[in-house]
Amino acid sequence: MGETIFDYEVQFGGFDRLMPFRVREILLVASPYDAFIFSEDDRLTELIFSEYLDLNLRYAPRVTRVSSAAEALERLRQDRFDLLITMMRVGPMDVGAFALAAKEIAPKTPVVLLAYSQLDIQRLAEEDRARLDDVFLWLGDIKILLAIIKHIEDQRNIDHDIECAGVQTIILIEDSVRFTSYYLPLIYTELMGQTQKLMAEGVNLTHKLLRMRARPKILQAANFEEAWRLYLRYHSNLLCLITDIQFPRDGKLDPEAGLELIKRVKRENPDTPVLLQSSDSAAARKVEGLGATFLDKSSQNLVQDIRDFLMEQCGFGDFSFRLPDGGHVGRARDLHSLVELLKTAPEECIAYHSSRNHFSKWLMARTEFELAYRLRPVQISQFNDVGELRHYLIDTTSHFLHQTQVGVVADFSTRFFTDNSPFVKLGGGSFGGKGRGLAFLNSFLSRRTFSRRWEGIYVRVPNSVVIAADIFDAFMDQNKLRPLALSDATDAEIRDSFSRAALPEETLRALETFAQKVEQPLAVRSSSMMEDSHVLPFAGVYETYMLPNNHPAASVRLEQLTLAIKMVYASTFSQKARNYLAAMPHLREQEKMAVVVQHLVGQTHGDRYYPSFSGVAQSYNYYPVGGIKPTDGLAYVALGLGRTVVEGRRSLSFSPAFPQKLYQFSSAREILVNAQREFFALDLGWRDFRPDADSGANLLSLDLEAAEEDGTLAPVGSTYSAENDRVYDGIFRKGPRLVTFANVLKSDVFPLASLLAWTLEVGEQAVGCPVEIEFAVDIYRNEFNILQIRPMVSWGQSKEVKLDPAEQERAVCYSHKALGHGQFAGISDIVYVVPERFDVAKTRLIAREIGQINERLKKEGRGCMLIGPGRWGSADSSLGIPVNWREISAARLIVETTLENFDVEPSFGTHFLHNVVALGIGYLTVRHMDEEGKIDWDWLGRQKAFEETSFLRHIRLDKPLDVRIDG
Repeated sequence: MGETIFDYEVQFGGFDRLMPFRVREILLVASPYDAFIFSEDDRLTELIFSEYLDLNLRYAPRVTRVSSAAEALERLRQDRFDLLITMMRVGPMDVGAFALAAKEIAPKTPVVLLAYSQLDIQRLAEEDRARLDDVFLWLGDIKILLAIIKHIEDQRNIDHDIECAGVQTIILIEDSVRFTSYYLPLIYTELMGQTQKLMAEGVNLTHKLLRMRARPKILQAANFEEAWRLYLRYHSNLLCLITDIQFPRDGKLDPEAGLELIKRVKRENPDTPVLLQSSDSAAARKVEGLGATFLDKSSQNLVQDIRDFLMEQCGFGDFSFRLPDGGHVGRARDLHSLVELLKTAPEECIAYHSSRNHFSKWLMARTEFELAYRLRPVQISQFNDVGELRHYLIDTTSHFLHQTQVGVVADFSTRFFTDNSPFVKLGGGSFGGKGRGLAFLNSFLSRRTFSRRWEGIYVRVPNSVVIAADIFDAFMDQNKLRPLALSDATDAEIRDSFSRAALPEETLRALETFAQKVEQPLAVRSSSMMEDSHVLPFAGVYETYMLPNNHPAASVRLEQLTLAIKMVYASTFSQKARNYLAAMPHLREQEKMAVVVQHLVGQTHGDRYYPSFSGVAQSYNYYPVGGIKPTDGLAYVALGLGRTVVEGRRSLSFSPAFPQKLYQFSSAREILVNAQREFFALDLGWRDFRPDADSGANLLSLDLEAAEEDGTLAPVGSTYSAENDRVYDGIFRKGPRLVTFANVLKSDVFPLASLLAWTLEVGEQAVGCPVEIEFAVDIYRNEFNILQIRPMVSWGQSKEVKLDPAEQERAVCYSHKALGHGQFAGISDIVYVVPERFDVAKTRLIAREIGQINERLKKEGRGCMLIGPGRWGSADSSLGIPVNWREISAARLIVETTLENFDVEPSFGTHFLHNVVALGIGYLTVRHMDEEGKIDWDWLGRQKAFEETSFLRHIRLDKPLDVRIDG
C-alpha cells in the first residue's frame, strides 16, 4: 500500500444533517374510554416525554387528543400534524372512511391504526387496510408509541440519512401485527440503550446527541417480495436481518419463506448477521448450516436473547478478538482499546477478522461510518504481509481518533484522555475570555486550507485543557473563601488560604488522570470571564504559572499542577486585579476565573526549555512609518519565551506586510541599542513549586551565549563587527551577538511574516474587528502555535474632532501618533518627569514617586496628564519607567517621549499599554529625534509647581486642559 491519505470528514460526519423529518406534533383520535385505557389518566404527552427522558432522547413530541373523527378532521384543517394515530372507535365514521378523509386534507401525514384486539384488525376490509400507513396492536406497553414514532421517522429519513452519512439498517420481516407490535418496541428500546452506551465515547455533548441520530434505522416487511426489495436496495448498509420463518411468498403463506430468504442473503453476502425467530422450536434444526442464529418466540428470555444477538452479532458490544478456531484473544471496549489490541493480537487473528470485514461491521454499528468505509474495501491481498496490514489498521484508527477531536471542544474523560488530546473542557460554565479565544481558534484553524507555500508547517493551538468557571465557583463555595477574597486581605494572606483549600473531588480525579498522562512543561494560564473581551482585555492582570512538570512521581506533578491552578484563582483577588477593577463598572464579586492548562511550546536544552521565538502581532498598526499603512499590521518578536515582548523589553518590531523594513535597525548604532540581548527560558531544574508573589520565579533570564550554546541563536542571530562598525547576518563571525531575525525575515528560514499576515487577516475577518494574537514558534517541529487571540481594544468614535493649524502651533503637546478619540475634559493636573533630572539608573525610584502623587490624586478624585521618557510600564527599567497600574491609576492622558540621550521605541504591544488603552486613557508618543510631535518644556517650566520631588514636577492649572484626540 502507498502512503495513507486521510481525506474523509470525521468531526461529526454530517450527523448534524441527519433525521431532517421529526415527529413533533401527534394527533390522537381516541374516545375518552379508549384514551383512559390507553394512558390511565389522559397524560399522554407526559408519558411520552417520560419515555424520551428515560432514553435521553430530545424533541419529545406533543400529543393533541380528540375524541371523534369529525373533531380530528376539523383539527387537521386548522393545524399541521406530523402523525395521526387513531383507535378503532372514532364515532359514527368507520376508520377506513376516516383515513381516506384525513388523507384528502393532509396527504403527507401518516395515518396509523392502534387497535386493542387482533379481532378488530381481522375485521378490517382490505380496502380500509390499504388506506392506513400502518397497523399496530396495543399490548399494554406505552413504548409502542415510541416504536410507532421512530418507525415513521425511519421510513421518512432512511434514504436521506444513508446518502448523508451512510447510516445502517435493520430489516425486520414479520407478517403478524401482534409480533410486530411486540418486536418493534423491544428492538427500538435496545437500539436506544446500546446507542447511549456508545454515546459515552462522544467527545462532547453535541457529539453525543448527534451520534444518537446516526443509530441504525429499522425497516419492516410483511412478505417475501417486499423483504427482498428492501434487501436489494439497502444491502450495502445492512447491519442485520431479523426474519420469521413463515410469511407470504408469491401471494401464499410459505412455511419456509424465511429459510429461502436467508439462503439468498447469505449467497449475496455470507457475513450478514441473520436472526431467524419462530414459535416452532423444530426450526432450529432447519437453520443449522445456514450461518444464522435461531431465536424461539416463546422463550422466557426473549428480550435477553435479542440483546445478545445485537451485541454479539451486530457489533453493539465489545469487539471480541478471536482466532480462526474460535479461541479468545481479547476484547476491545472502544476505539482506544481496539488500537491497543491491534498492536498485540496474533497475525492469524487480524487476518481472520479483516477477511470477514468484522472491523468495519463493528464500526458501522458504533456509527463510526467514516472509519468503517475507510477499512471496508481494504483487502489483505493489498499488503505484503499481515504485519503491514496491522500497521495500516493501527495508523488509520489512531489518526481517526485524533481527527475526531481536532477543532472540537471535547469533554474531559478519564477513559479517553491522552497527552495528545487537542482541546478538552473540564467542568461546566464559561471558558473565560482566553479559553473562548482558544476554543474559537481550535475550531477555526481545523477548517482552514493553508497555502502550499507553508507545506510542512503546522499552524495550531497547543494542546489545552480548559478548567471551566463552574469549578472556580465550586472551589470558592466549598472552601468558604468568598468573605476572605472580597475583604482587604493582603495578597500573601489570600495565596496562603487558597493554597490550603481543596479542589472539588471530581476535578481532582480528572487532574490526577492528566498528571499521569502528561509529562511535558505546562503553562497554567488565567482565563477570567472578563479577560480578552472587546472592551476589557485584562492583559497581564492575572497570573500565569509555568511548570517544568518533569518530576518522576505523578503525585508530585499533580500537587504542583493543583497548586498552580489555585494560585491563578488567588490572582483573581490580588491587589493588582482590585486596582484594575476599581476603574471598571464591575463589582469584584462579578468576576469568575477559568483556567487554561496548556502544553508549553518549545524544546529542551539541558535544564532549560523555551520556544525558538515568540511574540505578539496586531492587525492594526497605530504607529505606521515609512509608507506602511495602519492596516498592514505590526508584530513584536523575540527569541525565547514571550515574556520579553509582553513586559516591554527589547524585541524586534516589524510589519508582516514589509518584513524587511526594520526602522529601529536603520544603523549599526541603533541595532546595538535596540536589539534583544537576553531571553527568557523555563528552568527545568526548578522542581519545588511554591506559591510566590512572582509567577516568573522559575524563569531564567539568559544572555545570548546560552542560546548559541543551545543552537537556537543561528536562525535569528547576527554579529556586530566593531572593526568596520557593521552588523552581519548570521553568527559565523567573531563579535557580539545580536537578535535581528535576519535569516527568518530575509531568507525565509521560517515563513513567519507571511504566516502572521495570513493569521491576522483571517482573524480580523472572523472576529469582525482588528485583533491581537500571541504566538510561539518551534522551528524544529515546523510549528506555528497561536497561544491567544483577542479583539484589539478601541472605544467608539463619537463626534468629529478638529484641530486647525493655529491651534496646533499653540499646543503644549502635539503628536501625529496617538491612541484614543474624542475630547478629554476635566484634566487640570500635569505630572511630568523633568528632563534634566531623569536618570535611567533610577527609574524605579521615579515610579515610586509617581505612585505617591497618584495616591494623593485618587483620594482627591482628580485625574492627571502624565509625561515621561521611554516605555511606560516596561518590566525592563532601562527602557522606561516600570510603573504598575496602581501607580498611574489617576492618569487620564499619558505621553511617552524621547530625550536627547534616551531614544526608545514606542511600547505598543505590551500588556500594560493594552490595558491602558482599554480604559479609554489617551496615549501619545512624541519622538523629538524624528520630529514626530512636540512638548513645550519651556511652557511647562514656567508654570507654578503644585509640588516637586527629586524627579517630578506636579502643576495644577487654573482651568482644565483642552485635550483632543482624533482617532
